[in-house]
Amino acid sequence: MSPLNNIFRLSSCLTGSYKNVLLGRTNWLSPIQICTYTRKSAEEKLGIEKPKRPLTPFFKFMTQMRPALLAKNPGISSKEAIAWSSKHWQQLDSETKSQMVKEYEKDMEDYKKIKEMYTSSLTDEQKEDIKRVKEEMNAAKEKRKLKAEYKELGRPKRPMSSYFLFAQSRNDSFKGKSIKEYQEIVKRDWLKLPESERVKYEKQAQDLMIKYKKDLEAWEIKMVSIGRSDLVREKKLQQKPPKSQKKSQ
Repeated sequence: MSPLNNIFRLSSCLTGSYKNVLLGRTNWLSPIQICTYTRKSAEEKLGIEKPKRPLTPFFKFMTQMRPALLAKNPGISSKEAIAWSSKHWQQLDSETKSQMVKEYEKDMEDYKKIKEMYTSSLTDEQKEDIKRVKEEMNAAKEKRKLKAEYKELGRPKRPMSSYFLFAQSRNDSFKGKSIKEYQEIVKRDWLKLPESERVKYEKQAQDLMIKYKKDLEAWEIKMVSIGRSDLVREKKLQQKPPKSQKKSQ
């Protein structure tokens, strides 16, 4: 390849999409395809176009076969699609596999060069923004993970407040209305609610909170007993010494 063409291949990321750097390259099925993800990266959230790693030969094969597979089996599950792709990948002739591996290696060479150019083009402010967003995303991920663990291990859910108990009791009255309309009406009716009626909801909320605290304490004791004290509130870990121990002191 001539130096001019090589420069074009690498500089195209600056004038167009990083996804189209390998213009003109085709393989045994179709032009190269780049994997897309449902969740946005930190760079995408900030509107920064970051070069993406090329697909490995197997995932490239699976992506390319997907349209034909879905056309024949519209209701196929992801697990079944992966199993089907894996089976046909194993049956693929060695010559085609070898060609795909060579293209992947070339794609990786291009990617590394483009990634280096991309990194050097970032300003200090952009780097700080990317770092901040990544930290926020990691914190949100840990929060989701913790929430999933709470659900799996049966942690009691915090009960609703008196206001939300009232709102829940009004659900059937507002079918067909928008959420905004519903919220405005509930807020208005709550403010107009007689004190005697409001006390009922406050008493109900209080009883539910008392039960919640007892259930939560029992759950936390259970978590400590199975070695999951990391899920217990810190103050609960500071347990008082047994009475027998106090006397001996």
